[in-house]
Amino acid sequence: MNTPGGQELWKRMGGAGGPPFFAFLDSDGKEIVNSNRPEKDGKTENIGHPMEPEEVDWFLVMVHKAVPQITREESDTLEHYLRNQKK
Repeated sequence: MNTPGGQELWKRMGGAGGPPFFAFLDSDGKEIVNSNRPEKDGKTENIGHPMEPEEVDWFLVMVHKAVPQITREESDTLEHYLRNQKK
């Protein structure tokens, strides 16, 4: 995190673990959702780059919260790419 102010912004947005960390913001800079996936025990875990099925699931939830007008076709294209990327 070598960007000036990056560490502070990362912490303010709820950054945990290491990068990558995603936070989707509205036009006023207010956080809509971030990449900390809720766990069953009430804790959260940063999904990082979504590779595993549950990480892809959370990333898609994030996208739908941040961009409710996303079309089914756009969402399906994104999901197909994420689920079929090489590991």
